[in-house]
Amino acid sequence: MADEQISSLNQIVAMIDEKAAKYKDEITSMPEVRAKAEKKLILDLIDDGMRLADSVNPKPLDLMRDLEKLRGQLSNMR
Repeated sequence: MADEQISSLNQIVAMIDEKAAKYKDEITSMPEVRAKAEKKLILDLIDDGMRLADSVNPKPLDLMRDLEKLRGQLSNMR
């Protein structure tokens, strides 16, 4: 079970990293509607990742802090 959770968490984090990097690179040229949709998608993925990380034992505290930091950065963009 724990291996499956960690594998799923790794997949979610990879998606978050990919989408957040693309969002940060393209935000200035995105139409506002797309920017809001992309931002919401990433924030939802972060929420999913946080819930899953919270269920893993031991908790990946560094990862959870990084996700919180990214959530704060994205919340302050556009």
